[in-house]
Amino acid sequence: MKILMVDDEPNILELLKTYLETSGAHQVETASSGVEALEKIEAEDGYYDCLLLDIQMPQMNGLTLCEKVRTLPDYGHVPIIMLTAMSHKSYLDKAFSLGATDYLTKPFDFLELNARMNTAQQMAVEHARSLARVDAAHQLFRDLVIDFKPGAEEPFSIDGVRGVVGYSDFEIHALELPRTQRLFALAYAVKIADFAEIHAMTNASELRAVVKGVAEVIAGNGGEPDDLITYRGNGIFLCISNRKKSIPPARRAEQLNLALHANDAVKMVTTPVRVSTGDNFWLLSLSKSGSLFALHRAVASVEGKPLPPKGFPQSFKGVAGAAGGAAD
Repeated sequence: MKILMVDDEPNILELLKTYLETSGAHQVETASSGVEALEKIEAEDGYYDCLLLDIQMPQMNGLTLCEKVRTLPDYGHVPIIMLTAMSHKSYLDKAFSLGATDYLTKPFDFLELNARMNTAQQMAVEHARSLARVDAAHQLFRDLVIDFKPGAEEPFSIDGVRGVVGYSDFEIHALELPRTQRLFALAYAVKIADFAEIHAMTNASELRAVVKGVAEVIAGNGGEPDDLITYRGNGIFLCISNRKKSIPPARRAEQLNLALHANDAVKMVTTPVRVSTGDNFWLLSLSKSGSLFALHRAVASVEGKPLPPKGFPQSFKGVAGAAGGAAD
């Protein structure tokens, strides 16, 4: 094990360091104060498998040091053995409440020291195995989800953006809207221009970041708090808005593209990210199937819209989304 031993008495440090290194093939480093110990722990190569802390030290005692260590990353379960000349129960209870795992009383019994170190080593091994299992799980998640690049036509989930839901949940919402809400609900679609090119030139994380960036812009420009957005693949977003008054497609396209121009997430690709917007279609219908038909019309509408110019933003104003809306 790599051990850090902290005590303000040089003789004790030297004695225990020599014994542990010769009897157990441990790598032992020492510190003469709590401040020095924290500096060693927080150094670039400062990870230790076990800590031995003297309780009675000036400036920062071992109890305070133990408490601080437990707040540091990767030190939530590292064995901490307290060294003390005081066997009073109150001191030991305080040490355990602050995160200590064991203790040794001075003067040291070396058989007892060996037993404590063997227990600490077993704990360190189990902790390392636990971390390895967590790392393996994170890597598996990364391989299956984060680093998996969906096909251009495939929808995928977008987390952390207000109002964005999966496509199946989106359709269920459209079907279950009460008739009173359909009076004021409309559907429209937004399409990322040159999406096939963007898909080809990005890796999995970049692609997801670009799509999420566009979703953030759609959610943050002109929408209501309970509007819904979904990504259905091929660079197309479907939206249901509860605005009492619809925004003309040309104006919506202009707003979105101006916002995209300032969005950091979409700047990671060399091709400027631009969007076109389709017409507005009211969900007002006597049947649930009529709501789904409005969604299909919204997608068909955006597919037929001209792309915004590549000279954006200088040549953009008044051109993008250049048709009036079906719901206007």
